[in-house]
Amino acid sequence: MIRLVMSREIRQRVRSRGFRITTALICLGVLGAGVLHRALSGDDSQPRYDVALIGATPAGFTEAVAAAAHTLSIDIRITTAAHDVAVAAVRSGADDAAVDIASGSLISKSAPPDDLAAALQAGWRSARSREAAHAAGLDDSQITAVLAPNGLQSSVLEPSKPHDDDVGRLVGSAAAVLLFISINAFGGMVLTGVVEEKSTGVVEVLLAHVRAHQLLAGKVFGIGVVAMIQFGAAIITGVVALRISGTTVPSSVWFGLPTTIAWFVVGFVLYSTLFALAGSFVSRQEDAQSAAAPISMVFTAAYLTVFALGGAPYSTAARIVSVLPPFAPLLMPLRISIGAASVFEIVLSAVLLLVATLGMLRLAGAVYGRTLLHRGARLRWKQALTMKSS
Repeated sequence: MIRLVMSREIRQRVRSRGFRITTALICLGVLGAGVLHRALSGDDSQPRYDVALIGATPAGFTEAVAAAAHTLSIDIRITTAAHDVAVAAVRSGADDAAVDIASGSLISKSAPPDDLAAALQAGWRSARSREAAHAAGLDDSQITAVLAPNGLQSSVLEPSKPHDDDVGRLVGSAAAVLLFISINAFGGMVLTGVVEEKSTGVVEVLLAHVRAHQLLAGKVFGIGVVAMIQFGAAIITGVVALRISGTTVPSSVWFGLPTTIAWFVVGFVLYSTLFALAGSFVSRQEDAQSAAAPISMVFTAAYLTVFALGGAPYSTAARIVSVLPPFAPLLMPLRISIGAASVFEIVLSAVLLLVATLGMLRLAGAVYGRTLLHRGARLRWKQALTMKSS
């Protein structure tokens, strides 16, 4: 029976023109943000240089140049050519420079870029030092010990918190905004749908075939599936937008994005169950928003904590608040995207949210059957919770 109610809600909502237009606009907006970022950021690729080698390449020269180029964040492509061909290529601009091994000279049309000259000089000195070491009778291991000794080991007395989490904070905040919009919009659908069925008398017909708790679960889960379709489409589009933008994304973000859907699902069930319960308290659409006002206030407060505590995700307040069920669906995905949430905090938050949601479903199912057929003045929450079965 729950599946039957779910399928009815899904068909009704997905086929609506408003759902399709809204979903398309959200996806286009997210995708447009990625394209705009790429356009404004410009070409941030590494500088590339073409260098011709004249003569036999010294041992270790290419490797040393590549290592220096990596350190300087440049790309050097090395080819070999005869002297006249290499000089002509440099003169025409086809190559940026040439290295004459026999004479030990760097050939360029004009003064070479500092980073290119530094990389070639480092490669040349390393190759010549290796040749001299071989001539002195040192073996390869001894040469490596002389030319590439082990670096200093780092020992930080007071490690600082990671501060390269701007992308994670942006993604987590965007996910919170999308989640806030989705739960508000589709939770509102649950609220108005219950009131509409109650005010038109449809609920009496439905209750003749379906139990109250089945009707509640079917409506919440059905509209939840529709909401997840839209939210999932936005998340997938967000992943594509990140790729298009060319932004370097921390690994924690790739973990945070999929898990955000799980937080959304459970959070939606929690809040939508409350919205459905509030809808059963009233008989007119005009009273629906006032009945749901306490839920909206708590949900809005949870949303605001994302921006109040998102700037300090490692703080004690953020750790405590992010595991509390009303706040977890919005704040915990942001902390996960930044990498600020420990495994224990994630598991604890998920367990508490799941327990609270299941408990709310049981409580709402019991109260729903008593309040759904109530007519007349709006019920208060205290009245509804203490109402006896007729």
